[in-house]
Amino acid sequence: MSSIAYVTDEKMLEYHRLCRNKDILFWRLSSRKKFTDFRKGDLLFFFARPAHSRRKGLIGYAHFDSVKRLSLRQMWNQYGTATGYDSQLLLSEAISKAAKGKIPPQMSCLCLTDVVFFVSPIYPEEAGIEIPKNLESYCYLDRNHPRITVDILNIAEQRGIDLWSAAENTEPEAVFARDEIRHKFAVMHKEIGKYSSSEKERNTCSRLAKKRMEEDGWEMVRGSRTDCLKVNDDEVLIALPYAVQANDRDLRIRELFGRMTMYRLLSETYQVGRKVQFELLGDHIPAYITEMVEQLNHE
Repeated sequence: MSSIAYVTDEKMLEYHRLCRNKDILFWRLSSRKKFTDFRKGDLLFFFARPAHSRRKGLIGYAHFDSVKRLSLRQMWNQYGTATGYDSQLLLSEAISKAAKGKIPPQMSCLCLTDVVFFVSPIYPEEAGIEIPKNLESYCYLDRNHPRITVDILNIAEQRGIDLWSAAENTEPEAVFARDEIRHKFAVMHKEIGKYSSSEKERNTCSRLAKKRMEEDGWEMVRGSRTDCLKVNDDEVLIALPYAVQANDRDLRIRELFGRMTMYRLLSETYQVGRKVQFELLGDHIPAYITEMVEQLNHE
């Protein structure tokens, strides 16, 4: 996962906020600066100039879903006012102005879901980051460390999120809380570090993790190819692959339980606020190992 700050038209954002749009579409005239590390579920922060301010700040975010190549007509027919405009004519005028009179036959469109607006803007320096004042498209926020996204979300939590702008059938507080937890575990994973395993063990772990990802609600902890995460209303589930060889069995078992203990301790440090439970993934896990995991879960 990655988070980016995306230069956004403040009037269009205000339209989305007033319409309480949950899912929205951003169009891009040029795709010369392509996303290189941005996947479904990653956060796109709106970088715009809020009302009565000369400075741009982060005023909310949405979750990246996909990229589509669409014409102006396709955009309006498929998404309508989710484009940020009342009519196809207004959408056309906005694109024509940005394109200096010539509307491209197709544009690269970002499909975004689960929009969350902040009560007040978060300026870059408040989160300890630098965003160029002349930024024209977007920039990565946390390519070097996921802690930056956590810091932004922590500030937003302290100031509050805009509940009025949410659609009646959505729960922005639940969406926000889940995002905060997901990114906190990304920070934990980076602090814990990678497994010291053989190539064969890593391949087995990756296979087991990918299989778990096929189940509803599960995702990979950011930055990991092995540790799986599922955020429920009252708990967080962490699934770790069990892949050991005869020559390093004891070492791997100690490492697994050390990893679970670190997740448990760090979740308290980062104030996750939900109970953390563990399970192991594998075909032939010894009964005594499973019992030890259960003991850890009931502590």
